[in-house]
Amino acid sequence: MAASCRAWVLDRDQVARFFAASQEYPDGFGDAFYSLPCTISGELRAQGKLWTYEINAAATATWTSGQTVRRFGCAEAACEPLVLLMPDDNSGE
Repeated sequence: MAASCRAWVLDRDQVARFFAASQEYPDGFGDAFYSLPCTISGELRAQGKLWTYEINAAATATWTSGQTVRRFGCAEAACEPLVLLMPDDNSGE
């Protein structure tokens, strides 16, 4: 997995596509998504605020602005080429 994490990159357009296909999870992810030891981070502007984002290679992300944290996850097919591990309802398949 370490080699896959080192090789995983997203350009600006891919980051935008990830967030366009993602759904916000205001109460957290529960068991819907996995987590991997690799992330991509940057900044974006939305709703008049500057946010720091972090995308996990397992199709989750957070936006942080001050004390506000928003959580996103993507289970859509559009995200599959953008991440290393898609959710599978924790079936392990």
